[in-house]
Amino acid sequence: MREFLFSIGRELNAWIEGLKLQNYQHLVFIALKILAILFLACIIHKIGKVLIDRFFNARIQAKIGVDARKVNTLRALAHSILKYTVYFVTGLTVLGQFVDTTSILATAGIGGLAVGFGAQSLVKDVINGFFILFEDQYAVGDFVTIGDTTGTVEEIGLRITKIRGFKGDLTIIPNGQVQKVVNYTRGNVLAVVDISVPYETDIDRVIKLIEDVAKRYAQENKNIVEQPQVLGVMDMGDSQITIRAVARTLPLKHWEVERELKKRIKEAFDENDIGVPYPRRVIIQSEKEEKQ
Repeated sequence: MREFLFSIGRELNAWIEGLKLQNYQHLVFIALKILAILFLACIIHKIGKVLIDRFFNARIQAKIGVDARKVNTLRALAHSILKYTVYFVTGLTVLGQFVDTTSILATAGIGGLAVGFGAQSLVKDVINGFFILFEDQYAVGDFVTIGDTTGTVEEIGLRITKIRGFKGDLTIIPNGQVQKVVNYTRGNVLAVVDISVPYETDIDRVIKLIEDVAKRYAQENKNIVEQPQVLGVMDMGDSQITIRAVARTLPLKHWEVERELKKRIKEAFDENDIGVPYPRRVIIQSEKEEKQ
């Protein structure tokens, strides 16, 4: 790293010392060349993005059994590789207008460049990102929880993963920090509905009523893939008895099923005069207070 910095310093110092008043025209020429390099890099980046999008869109439209989520994941990865490649080549080309980059690379070496820029965490991010893609832990469009972040995977790059939250917030997570992933998109999900009733309620009657409501709803909703079940009494609290019903649904459809099932059960309770539990308080009065 030290040799690399010294090499750049020497090259820049020699370039500045050689700069005379009569060389300002040469300086303007270099500035124009840099602008041309940046303009060309932007054009190459945009053309590359268009070609990548066309290639992956063709794979989706071909309808040959290709998973659209995986295609979008590879598309985002290709965009990331293109961006970093263009940035690196452009930076090296611009630097070459001032110093001899060949001698710098020969002095420091490619490995010295990586370590010199503090790329240990970068290498970790890239390697972990590779295994995320190789093991198919999640893909673009999956609803996941990574650490304390929950949302939809919007982009997977070489170094980072972008998660879009329910409220629209965007969280950017370095791939090296992805230690545990909960993926809600892979496989069917269990919708769980807990219903509380007062102690004086006929439990068998309530269970039968919930079963009837759940079965009718399952016949109407194609998102429910298994017959709903009422598991029975799950808890006995201070003033209520909790009964649990479950239904297995398609991925990410369990929230919708839970909300609608609760609504229908409440309507059925109202029709059958089944009340809701209220907190109760027992007051014990001492004999002295009774005499007073």
